[in-house]
Amino acid sequence: MRLKILYALLGLMLSSTAVLAIAGKPGAMTPPDKVVQETATEMFSAIDQHRAELQKDPEELYKLVGKILLPHFDFDYAARLVLGRYWRTATPQQRKDFEVAFYKFLVHSYADGMLRGNLSDRSVQVQPWRGSDSDTRTFVRSKVMLENGSPVAVDYAMVKTKDGWKAFDVTIEGISYVMNYRNQFGPEIQQNGIDALIKRLNTESSKAAPMNGKQP
Repeated sequence: MRLKILYALLGLMLSSTAVLAIAGKPGAMTPPDKVVQETATEMFSAIDQHRAELQKDPEELYKLVGKILLPHFDFDYAARLVLGRYWRTATPQQRKDFEVAFYKFLVHSYADGMLRGNLSDRSVQVQPWRGSDSDTRTFVRSKVMLENGSPVAVDYAMVKTKDGWKAFDVTIEGISYVMNYRNQFGPEIQQNGIDALIKRLNTESSKAAPMNGKQP
């Protein structure tokens, strides 16, 4: 049950990491911990301001997340890590189709968690970053305080790009979403093939009803 609660928060955590690169302008790259703290307020605010309309129309939530997430989250790299060794044997079209299907699956599956999380920027406690300007990869560690006061460890794996720091993985209480889905998808691909996985993800996305409180 606790794992379901944590992964219901994944969508919100991914959305907050989606804007990590906004402050990272060329020549004035903001340290990753500062970016996490500053952009948490922006993301929570955006959801709060549109909560009523987003609950009525989930498609608007998908559009909002897509607008923020895709340009600033290194989703191509994340999808490659999720497929693991199967990325190398997939065709260019299969890679593209998987990225699209996986993205839709994540957003649709965890949209309810975004709206029902009842979190604010005060819920996020970001630890100071101890890295240097020469780093190309890093972790930003934080804690998210739930309504009952329980702290949840949330770590962001980030990579430095020409457009600033971008997140590609989120680890919640020691469980990486990249590794979680790699372990799920690997046996499925081995048994049925990658095309079957893509088809299933698309089907799951079309069936998702995020406002009914159910989680996959």
